Amino acid sequence: MTRKIYSLLTSIFCLFLLTTATAQDSGNARANLKFNAQPKHMWEVGVHAGHFMVVGDVLPRPSFGAGFHVRRALDYAWSLRLDAMYGRALGLEPRNSAGSHVPANPVLSGLGYGGTNAWYHNFKTEFFSVDVQGVFSLNSFNFNNQTRKWNWYVIGGPGINTYKAYYDATDGSGNIHDFNSVDAGLDPENSRDDRKDAASNVKDILDGDYETRAETASGRRSGDGESRQVNVHATFGAGVSYRINEKFNIGIEHQVKAIFGNEADLVDGYRWNSSGVKTQYRDLINYTNIRLNFNIGDSEKASEPLWWVSPMDLLADDIAEVKARPKIDMTDSDGDGVIDMIDQEKNSVAGYPVDTRGIALDSDGDGVVDGLDKEPYTPAGYVNTVDADGIAAIPNPNYTSEDDVNRIVDAKIAANAAATPVPSYSDWFLPMIHFDFNKYSLKNSSFGSLHHVATVMKQNPEVKVVVTGHTDRTSSNCYNEVLSYNRSETAINYLVGKYGISRDRLVLRYGGEENNLVATNAKNMMNRRVEFSVANGETEMGKPDCRANAGSGAGGTNFQGNKEAGY
Repeated sequence: MTRKIYSLLTSIFCLFLLTTATAQDSGNARANLKFNAQPKHMWEVGVHAGHFMVVGDVLPRPSFGAGFHVRRALDYAWSLRLDAMYGRALGLEPRNSAGSHVPANPVLSGLGYGGTNAWYHNFKTEFFSVDVQGVFSLNSFNFNNQTRKWNWYVIGGPGINTYKAYYDATDGSGNIHDFNSVDAGLDPENSRDDRKDAASNVKDILDGDYETRAETASGRRSGDGESRQVNVHATFGAGVSYRINEKFNIGIEHQVKAIFGNEADLVDGYRWNSSGVKTQYRDLINYTNIRLNFNIGDSEKASEPLWWVSPMDLLADDIAEVKARPKIDMTDSDGDGVIDMIDQEKNSVAGYPVDTRGIALDSDGDGVVDGLDKEPYTPAGYVNTVDADGIAAIPNPNYTSEDDVNRIVDAKIAANAAATPVPSYSDWFLPMIHFDFNKYSLKNSSFGSLHHVATVMKQNPEVKVVVTGHTDRTSSNCYNEVLSYNRSETAINYLVGKYGISRDRLVLRYGGEENNLVATNAKNMMNRRVEFSVANGETEMGKPDCRANAGSGAGGTNFQGNKEAGY
């Protein structure tokens, strides 16, 4: 049953959203227009609390409820609200109910009430509900103010609820209460004052524990302390909100919830039954509450929720802007094609070309307008040498002859004919590569430099290259020499395996922590390096014999080689 109720409410909610979306889409014929009467708007979230009571078979007592909601405008009149609440209701009947009603209540009769044991109806109900409510703003068509201060509205919609009702039927020892002396000397049936006295006497007897689960329906009429029934209900109500500012408003609202199903008359824990006669009436949930509402969103990019905004806002702003525009006067006194409203030279000479401001053109900026300028495009650099007709005084050019050109070219060739000494291999600059702290594996940034070294060696097969490893000064000298050796060996293995460089063309050497580029004893990437230089008689150094293993890394790639390369 519970699963069916959830499915029904989910279907109703989805159908409502689909209908709303379809209605909005059908109005999008203006989607291609620049004007849209519905701006982007904020969400509303809020909390509420107030008086909660059950109107049923037992007189209600002051009780309390609280909850929260999320609300979103669908248009200027309609909005959708998800509302959740918890309430605790109390009730006490000051008139004796044992003789006519207790026998039909298996919970009370099972405890021993009825007959000579008087009973006074009392209850406590814990109620929780979730609603999907449609909210209609009654002043949506009031266009007097762009932003409203008051919002009157009505609500309605389906929801689900669950509740538990309890009796205060026994004392701390588990014995039923003795109510037989409550109405001694009183006539609560006919006297209001006597009913007040009887109610006061009952309160004195009750311990306020409400330990007994009230009668339930759906085959559980004996009452079950753990059972909980999920019910469907409809909510109706009305309210009014007052706008404090663009982010906050406060309201008061009253809701009535009508429950459907077998549990509808048991919210207060009782069916109003006489012995042998069952008469069922639906209990009504009443909740009068104060609401604190907050608008969520960026006020710079979105308006307040649409129930606070007049649909005429955008139109009114546009009309006001249009009315504020100056009237267009098409008069053109000098006939230059630029109306007087924007003409900065209203007495232009007829026939002279003008720019968009109505000012006579002077294309070359020589101070003579084009209408009088006999040379309207004076060469650059001579605008200050023009005469009254705009003609520039340009001296005869001093051209260079063909013979002069040939003489200059021959002199340039002769000056560069001297043989330029070719630098020796030892003057070549080869790049260096760097390593992470305590590592001898290659970094991605090193592959380009290694490619450069390999290219030079392939283009100059007679050249040998010295590969010298270095470290910083953060460990012992022995450890650093082994780490330097490992770094040189990694670079050599990569050149041999990747590019096929013969191993005997590479001379492995290491310098440990000597010859640091940066004079520091701290970690430094510039000092953790391998340098490449053209060999000039250097011999290869063997691995340091200090029984140390330094650093970590495997060369940075999988090497492949050939026998001819010596690898």
